[in-house]
This record gives sequence, structure tokens and C-alpha cells, in this order.
Amino acid sequence: MNTASPIVCPKCGYARTAAETAPDWQCPSCGIAYNKFQAKPENKPQATKPAHTGAVTDNRKAGKPFQQGKTTGAAAGVVYLGLLGTGIFVPYEGIWLWVLPPMIAASFVFWLDSYRTKSQVLNVPTSRVASAVQGYVELHGTVEYVPGCTLTAPLTNAPCVWYQYGVVEGSGKRARTVESGNFGTPFLLRDDTGDCLVDPNEAYVLCDMHDEWVKGNRTYTEWSIRIGDPIYAIGRFSSDALHADGELGKETMVRLRAWLRDPKAFFGRFDANRDGKIAAAELAAAREAAQREAAQYYTAQGGMHTLTAPEDRRPFVLANAAHDQVASHFSALTWVHLGIFFITLGFLAWNWL
Repeated sequence: MNTASPIVCPKCGYARTAAETAPDWQCPSCGIAYNKFQAKPENKPQATKPAHTGAVTDNRKAGKPFQQGKTTGAAAGVVYLGLLGTGIFVPYEGIWLWVLPPMIAASFVFWLDSYRTKSQVLNVPTSRVASAVQGYVELHGTVEYVPGCTLTAPLTNAPCVWYQYGVVEGSGKRARTVESGNFGTPFLLRDDTGDCLVDPNEAYVLCDMHDEWVKGNRTYTEWSIRIGDPIYAIGRFSSDALHADGELGKETMVRLRAWLRDPKAFFGRFDANRDGKIAAAELAAAREAAQREAAQYYTAQGGMHTLTAPEDRRPFVLANAAHDQVASHFSALTWVHLGIFFITLGFLAWNWL
């Protein structure tokens, strides 16, 4: 007889059962990672971490947000540096008269893009998943694992849904990037009313939590959005109870795999003739039961909720930060681009004189 005590969530107090489909490290009720909610010892020494060791860590710290996404604002730095480099290094006397007009136009476009995004962040009301209207909404919740979509950060090996990392060798002018990459996987944004499926690869991502350490002459940096992190999202919300077949199939298989982790309970439930084997008919019955439970899950929350990029080009933003931080980020961008616009405009007028 198994007398092992069930795992109890340190945050919400939920005791997990043998039939849970959530991973062993995650609370099925509130979605936090158990080890992330443990009290951290005071004055913990900061050790130098090796790269690619396989150890899961959560020593991230907040910093300047890393930005990734398909917006004009994300390309601003490249455009500005390219135009400045052309003006500085091209040996032509009147080069600035050719460089400044496109820089003025670019800064105006970037300012307009940032201003529109800031306005949406400030003006769109916050919704709950279960009661959100169909259309453009803002959601706040927690990052939750999607069955069948697993992702591990490459340097810390932490379970996550999005990461960007870089390995830089040397320092100063001799620094060079020897390894880098980024990737995201679909995840669930969960609040206290339901779940919403989100794909970070379609969004403009702001991540302000990162690990950074030095080993030898290499600096390792990894930005990540992890399971259990708070998440801010704004985009096009839709619910479709009739066309969730793909997700229903995934959820069905995940439930079957979860049941099979406990063979004794699985055979006790589905081995109808008690011969110690699962026949084709019994396996079909298990699959039907898993599908019924998955369907009940989606029905209970009103269908399959998704958050995607709007078709009218309004911003689709994800951030593991609070609403005020997101608004401040885009507000700062509007001032930066507006400042560049007036500086370049003045410099052009001065060159014409």
C-alpha cells in the first residue's frame, strides 16, 4: 500500500492526486512551479554558474527588457545605426542631405507605432478569460504549461515557454558572439476564470528577467519567460468551441499518458475482464473516457480561447511585467523617437543653411 504523502502546493494548498495531467513540478490548481515558491535562504552566496550543466536554476534578475517581435519599433535600432553609419563613413560631401530625410521619416514612423501601442496599453480595459469579449482585449495571468508543448532553456535548463540567449567571448572591442538563439512555444495564459492559448512567436515580446554569469572569458546571458511567471498580454481574443478538434486531440492524448503513469490505477479502471491485459476494445474505452474529460474541460471554460495578432495591425504584445511597466516602456520609446525626429529635422535645416 502506497503511504506516500501527496505533494501539497505551498501557495494555494492544493494536494495533487495520481490522476493529475500537469507535470510533477507544477501545481495543477494555481499553475506555479513548486520550487519557485519555496522561501529563499537569506544572504545566499552568488556562485559562478557553469553553462549547460543540466541544473535548473531560478536566479533571474530584472533588467532592461529584451525586445523581440514583428513591429516597426523592434527594427528601429538597426535602421538608425545603418543610416548613421552611412552618413559617417561614406566619403561624400553632401551625404547627410541624403541620409537625414529618410531618418526623419523613419523616426516619425517609429514614434507613431510606439504612440499607438502605448495608447492601446493605457486605454484597453483588462478582461478575464471567461468573460472576455470577442475582439481586442488585455489579459493578465500566469504562464501555464500546454500539454505536448515542452521547452527547456538552453543554458539554465529551466522549463519555460520563451527564451533568448547569447554567449559572448571576450570584452570591449574584442567581444564576439559565439552562440545565440531564441525560441518560443505555445502556452496557456491562466487567470482565476480559465485558460487562453497564446503563441509567443507571433507577438512582440518584452522580457525583463534574465540570468547572466561569467565563466573564463565568456559571458552567458539568458532571457526567459518561465512556467509560473506572471504574464501581460494584449491582442485579438477569440473563443471557438466548434473548431478545437486539434487541441481536443492533444488534451486527450495527454490525459491518456498521465493515466498510464500509474499502471495499477489504469488497469483497475479499464481492464474490464481483469485478465491483466488491455485489449483493443478496452484501450478504445480509455481513449473515449479521456476525450470526454477533455471535452468537459473545454466546455466548462466556454470553448477554446486563443489570443493572436489582430488583423487590423493593432499591437500584439506579451510581457512578463506589470501593466505600468509595459506602459512606461512604450511611453519612453515615444519620447526617444520623437527626440530623434526633432534632432534630425534641426540637423537637416542646419545643413541646408
